[in-house]
Amino acid sequence: MKNLHLLAISVGMSIGSAAMAEPSVTLYGILDGGVSVSKLQHQSAKVQMTNGNWLSNRWGLMGQEDLGGGNSVFFKLEQGFNLSNGSEATAGKAFNRETALGLSGEWGKLGLGRFGGLSSDCGTFSILGGAAYSTSFSTIGNMYGAFYLTDRYNNSVAYVTPDFVGLQGHLMYSNGTDSDEEKWSQNSHYYGAGLTYNKDKLSVDVIYELLDHKGAVDQDKTRLLNLGASYDFGAFKLFGAYEYAQHAESPRIEFAEEKMSEAYNAGKANNYHAFSLSTSVKAFGGDLMVQGQYVFGKNKNSGKLEEGWDKKFNAYSIGAGYLYNFSKRTLVYVQGAWGKANKALNLAPGLSGWNTSLGVMHRF
Repeated sequence: MKNLHLLAISVGMSIGSAAMAEPSVTLYGILDGGVSVSKLQHQSAKVQMTNGNWLSNRWGLMGQEDLGGGNSVFFKLEQGFNLSNGSEATAGKAFNRETALGLSGEWGKLGLGRFGGLSSDCGTFSILGGAAYSTSFSTIGNMYGAFYLTDRYNNSVAYVTPDFVGLQGHLMYSNGTDSDEEKWSQNSHYYGAGLTYNKDKLSVDVIYELLDHKGAVDQDKTRLLNLGASYDFGAFKLFGAYEYAQHAESPRIEFAEEKMSEAYNAGKANNYHAFSLSTSVKAFGGDLMVQGQYVFGKNKNSGKLEEGWDKKFNAYSIGAGYLYNFSKRTLVYVQGAWGKANKALNLAPGLSGWNTSLGVMHRF
């Protein structure tokens, strides 16, 4: 009988250990589609079926396995797509949004793969804050219309420290933002360091990033300093963000001519200051958000600009969005924004005009 008891205990412990180590895999995704009407400077008004207005369309797999001792291994594979025609968001990549494999424990979190930079507003390791809807909806009215935000980078490693009473450190490095097949001195690298503080109703983030552009023929190092904060007052939430960009490309726009893009965005490029102020409030059973941006700066390529092209530039925009949740997984939204670009940025049509959209988003 004693042997039977010991056998039962042994089997029970084995089953418990197996259950603890059982890996979990989750299939998830977001479907977001709607209709938008827009009018940009010097262009005709457009009515379009749009994708990912509130959140980008995606599907993915993520999982975790308990290794014991408080440690675990995790992974995430995420692909973006266009809802209106079924095409890949980025052609040629099986998982364009994120591919991450990592370890986590009481010592922090370490990840390897392809993911967004600290200020990218993309994926697992981004810590960008300070705005009500950040990069959602159109460039006119969101942070892309004023800020230089980093992208997703290949060949990356990231580390997040444990939480010290609300304070965490964040580090990220890319050994080749696109490829690391050349020798180290000829690959373009990304370096990022940040701090976040989240305690009660206050959230703060500080981010410093450097892109060395070693693989580029004519491009100075880009340095970025981002500050963001938010505070929940109960009746409403207030957000604020600031960025100083040195030797950076213009905010996410396309110039009318390629030679303009080369003149303004190559070499020493531009130095500028960007600001965002926004708020969110509960209204009529949903969430109302208002967000404004302003940027001003100066191009540093004195010898590359043609006569009549301004060195200085500024732009401002304001947008508002309303979300109403039908359930935990389904919501509808309506949004509108207006913006104006001046001087050098007036050479690109993407920041002057207005847009509005109506759509639905579903999670699974």
